[in-house]
Amino acid sequence: MEDPKAYCIFYMYFYTAAVGEVRWKECLSKEEGRIGSNAMEAFALLVLVNNYKAWLYEEKKTHQANLWTEYDSPPSKGRPSIVDKILDGVQFNLGVETRSPTVIYDKTDRTFKQLENERVEWLEAFCTTDPCLQTNDGVLKKASTDSTSDESNEEAEADDDKFVLKERARKRRKMTRELREFTGVPSQGERKHKGWSDEGMLAFEQYVETIRKDVEH
Repeated sequence: MEDPKAYCIFYMYFYTAAVGEVRWKECLSKEEGRIGSNAMEAFALLVLVNNYKAWLYEEKKTHQANLWTEYDSPPSKGRPSIVDKILDGVQFNLGVETRSPTVIYDKTDRTFKQLENERVEWLEAFCTTDPCLQTNDGVLKKASTDSTSDESNEEAEADDDKFVLKERARKRRKMTRELREFTGVPSQGERKHKGWSDEGMLAFEQYVETIRKDVEH
């Protein structure tokens, strides 16, 4: 597992929402057994994959320099990503030594420092990969540019306030729709609620099967 912190964030926020707060608390109180099911986990994962770039665009546009991610904030820039900010002081030890603690909080611990250095090296390498560069250029920089453009046009377009707001909303919907992965096929035309295409359903079934095999083994 290359990025255990990202998996932790997924279960803390996205999977919790899919399972439901009541069910989540019930499972935590029992401290045994699995939370949710294969289908529930696959559903949460697919919803995240489907909307990830659209959500990332919206949040970056809103928060700008107050939001740094793994895509635009390698350790060499000295700005921790939101994942490292949330999980500051935590390292996950998923090595083969079962006697070692899985979660380490002591920053002076030798294993903690080793894992921290390994994460720094991984993040630096990740920031040079094509998927990272594509997300940074196609989503984050686009969000920053769009936000700057909106701010510069606010005063000039004050008289056409209602029209401007409507036009901005239309452009935002178009942009976020383009960033989603499984939202119907072009031949079906524009619809209010597109739902998943056959490709999306196939991905869902594959996720369920992969998770089932992982749980069984």
